[in-house]
Amino acid sequence: MQHRLRLRPRATIVSSTLVAAGAIGLAALTAAPAQAAPTATTATIDAPSSATVGTPFDVDLTIPATADVYAYEITLDAGADSVSYVDDSVTGPDGGFDSVEQDGDALTIVHTRLGTSPALGGDLAASIGLTPTAPGSVDLAITSITLVGSDGTSMTLTDPASTTISIAAAATASPTATPTPGATATADPGTGAGDPDPTTTPVVSDPTTGATAVAAPGGGRPTGGELAWTGADVAPWIAASLALLAAGGTLITLRARRARRDRTGAAE
Repeated sequence: MQHRLRLRPRATIVSSTLVAAGAIGLAALTAAPAQAAPTATTATIDAPSSATVGTPFDVDLTIPATADVYAYEITLDAGADSVSYVDDSVTGPDGGFDSVEQDGDALTIVHTRLGTSPALGGDLAASIGLTPTAPGSVDLAITSITLVGSDGTSMTLTDPASTTISIAAAATASPTATPTPGATATADPGTGAGDPDPTTTPVVSDPTTGATAVAAPGGGRPTGGELAWTGADVAPWIAASLALLAAGGTLITLRARRARRDRTGAAE
């Protein structure tokens, strides 16, 4: 008895082919290497060595030689009592979003790529502005950097860089007196019209000789217990009066003697 071969339906062959192809594709995808994680080895911080209270300065942060970075987070330790963040001063790579949050001494700088932006590689640069608020020495330190790749993997660098800034107090200008425009001298209070100026030295004139006497500084009025005076020098007048009295007495004596001789001669 002859046996006939049974043919398999075409649909069964097609299904088997698709299953085999799917199995091969899955194996190929499984065997493909995973996408590389972000890489970096160090970071740098650049800031001025000295600053002045009230004058802002920039702090530049660089992460060199990176690969496959889709986002990063930098933690910067700064003395909150010495410096404060300048609002909206953060900058980062083009094609992303940057933000800063300050919590005590810690400043957290975040950069993330936009949906269509490619991952970053090479040297990544960021910058923020700080304003000194008190004199002294302040340490700026990058305490942590976290890099996130496009596939969600991440890596962290700890304590990669630091620097110190000396902050000086702001200079203060000494106040200077300025003249008031239009200022005029004022009269001595209490001195009315027609009243003698108490600071003026009085002048006394002698009507008989025309001599003028000036009172000594300190006022022309006698104080208690002193005799009133005019201020004129009377010594010459006293001497002249004594001379006239002496002359008059001599003349009277001579006339008396002459009269006595005349009477004596008449009697003889």
